[in-house]
Amino acid sequence: MRRKAVRKLIMSIRSLHHVSFTVPDIEKTRQFAEDFGLLTVEKSDDHFIMQTGGGDAWCYKAERGDRGFSALGFLVDDESDLENAVKQHGASEVRKLDTPGGGLGVTLTNPEGLKVDLVYGIEGDTPQEVQPELRLNTPALRTRFAEPQSTRPLGPTSLYRLGHLGLFVKNYKSSAEWFEKTLGLKVSDSMHVPGNPEHSVVAFMRIDRGEEWVDHHSIFLAQSDKTDLHHISFEAQDFEAQARAHRWLLSRGWEPNWGIGRHPLGCHVFDVWFDPDRYRFETFTDTDLLNDKHKTGHHDISTHEMDAWSSEPPEAYFAD
Repeated sequence: MRRKAVRKLIMSIRSLHHVSFTVPDIEKTRQFAEDFGLLTVEKSDDHFIMQTGGGDAWCYKAERGDRGFSALGFLVDDESDLENAVKQHGASEVRKLDTPGGGLGVTLTNPEGLKVDLVYGIEGDTPQEVQPELRLNTPALRTRFAEPQSTRPLGPTSLYRLGHLGLFVKNYKSSAEWFEKTLGLKVSDSMHVPGNPEHSVVAFMRIDRGEEWVDHHSIFLAQSDKTDLHHISFEAQDFEAQARAHRWLLSRGWEPNWGIGRHPLGCHVFDVWFDPDRYRFETFTDTDLLNDKHKTGHHDISTHEMDAWSSEPPEAYFAD
């Protein structure tokens, strides 16, 4: 029997792992993040570290300082991936991590100066139990009889993982090539300026796990006049959890960036909020899953909506 050839990945990236920030007001930012659903695992006067309820040791870190996005991090399959990053791509030397769960890490720097950590060997935490699943009645399928829909508590939603993030970049072409050639990410869908298919300005990039199903994207790139974070996105259980969380965050006085909507590309339901420094925190549910059978889509940006459920112009989603 002929053995199927396995293509070796440039880098064995497993998942998005963490994001790091500097923030002027430690306590206010931590309170927002806790109201959003993140869980504090370490704190001091000058920093805090948080996790989701999905079993990660940590996924979000903030240190006192001027407003800024410090780094993003990916989990890799093996320690050899860290060593290869040093030898082949000029990463920093392998170091022991002093964050929850231990492990090892290196840091790469992309063409626009963005720090990208690669980490391995982190000991995770115990996942929280999920809420009872929704049982929906539709015209085509009845699943709930003589019982009300289960009521979720009003409060911070349960988050299960850091799923993706969006980046503004000054040079789309060099940034997209770096994520492809250095980390092995694949473009699931891209967008180009109207009437000019050769001039791409947006990319939705997924982790390449071959035949394994993965999220439609882990990185979103958008051409801009600056290099910065646009949003970080965490998976919630379902749209009911997102709607309850939206009500909770409004009651706590936080500012929404957009109502609950559905992106046509990736198809996930989303809800986006501003943190105290006006970085965007998003929940998502029901995202598309792809593998190496997917053919990259290339779209005219003028023909695609940002939210399939809204007629609002997309500028508010991207403006400062």
